[in-house]
Amino acid sequence: MRQQGVGHSCQNLEATLASLAKRPTILNLYCHHVFTIPVCDVPFETKPQAMTQNKNCNRWMWILAVGLLALECSTALEGTCTAQESNMGTCVNSASNSSATSSATSSATSSGSSSSSSDCQDKTSQCSYWKEVGECKDNQAFMAKRCPRSCHLCADQLQDELVHGVDLGERQLLTSVNFPDVTEQESIDRIVATREYFQNLKMNEEIKTFCINKNDGCTIWAVAGECDKNPMYMKTHCSPACMSCELFTVEGRCPIDRNAVPAWKEGDLDAMFTRLISEPFLSQYDVQVWSMDPWVVTIENLISKEEAERLIELGGVRGYERSKDVGSRKPDGSYGEVVTDHRTSHNAWCQSGCRNDTHVKAVKQRLSEITGLPEINSEDLQLLRYEKGQYYKSHHDYIAHNIDRQQGVRILTVFLYLNDVEAGGGTHFNSLNITITPKQGRALLWPSVLNDKPHDQDWRTFHEALPVELGVKYGANAWFHQFDYQTPSSKGCIL
Repeated sequence: MRQQGVGHSCQNLEATLASLAKRPTILNLYCHHVFTIPVCDVPFETKPQAMTQNKNCNRWMWILAVGLLALECSTALEGTCTAQESNMGTCVNSASNSSATSSATSSATSSGSSSSSSDCQDKTSQCSYWKEVGECKDNQAFMAKRCPRSCHLCADQLQDELVHGVDLGERQLLTSVNFPDVTEQESIDRIVATREYFQNLKMNEEIKTFCINKNDGCTIWAVAGECDKNPMYMKTHCSPACMSCELFTVEGRCPIDRNAVPAWKEGDLDAMFTRLISEPFLSQYDVQVWSMDPWVVTIENLISKEEAERLIELGGVRGYERSKDVGSRKPDGSYGEVVTDHRTSHNAWCQSGCRNDTHVKAVKQRLSEITGLPEINSEDLQLLRYEKGQYYKSHHDYIAHNIDRQQGVRILTVFLYLNDVEAGGGTHFNSLNITITPKQGRALLWPSVLNDKPHDQDWRTFHEALPVELGVKYGANAWFHQFDYQTPSSKGCIL
């Protein structure tokens, strides 16, 4: 092996280690003491903390598996590196010669496998079983010593893993029959370039940890140009391969436009409802006011029998699934969804082909006309089904974190009743003690915000869907936001 004098610094390697040290999921794959000299004299489980606290540890970080070193150094290493600087390989700049780096990796894989394979074997026949029951993850220190090959921790295995980009997320395929024009070498070069991009990436380290390739086809798709052809999926699910980790967060994909004009300014809420109870609407529709502060209004026959039945049919085509509430915040700033016993209905979202249905387009255009709100500010219709005994307990349609989103908060709900219900299923406003009964074609309108502060929640419009006592209830929610909703939705910024 090539020798270097004391003082040699393998900068590319240290950058790689520093990057990996901040990615605990990936770190566990490479930084196991079975392939390292315990340079800090601490157990494996406590090394991440020791690395950040001990200057000696920071000097050489951890000495990793042969595969990782071979990627960064032009000389394939023979055996395990020691903690001495004189035994480090000579580094090359992968940025200037990605092909050389790829070749070095391939060379290390072929030349180093035979010796490392024989030295690194399971110590007991029970390893396969232990692996199957999850011990490689749950009992890492023990399994690394007793079952390194079953846990895929041997140097030759790690070399192969590195070639396939496992430090960037899912193990990547290098070729695919679906993309025959993408060669193995192109995929390897892309992984090398991705790794270099990631090492130089300047962004919040917590977010950086979660920016990973989530599909084994990410690299091939990126080489094939899918990052530009299918950006909504690729730049969120294949962020490293697309070199788009900056767009991983909601704020990065959909920054707030401070110059955007809101749909409602002070006084516009009252003006809209006042218009609804005046001509020509009164002659065209049967409008009834249930409350004026806050507004609660119903409009009879706003949609036809044919339109109502079509919406029910489309819900079945899309597939009704258990309704969910807003869940906890995710690393990218979006929010998950959660099933709770607070809400037991089923729903389907009228997206894709449903969105372009003739009846759907007519209904959405009509809602935009009567409210005076841009159609682009509306969510896709949420199609609902409540069976006997199902309900949605007291809740509010206002979603607080949307105040910091491009689309702004929900300002208005239009609930469409799609059928008559034999008993129960009414919409009850808790503070107002008002209950609206379902009737086919009827629309129920109420605001989620205040007239004088149209970005702020009106706490008086908490409501609930009462349990269906007999029959089935079908409905549809149409929600309008302060700003354009459809554009951030198309970029995956919802919730």
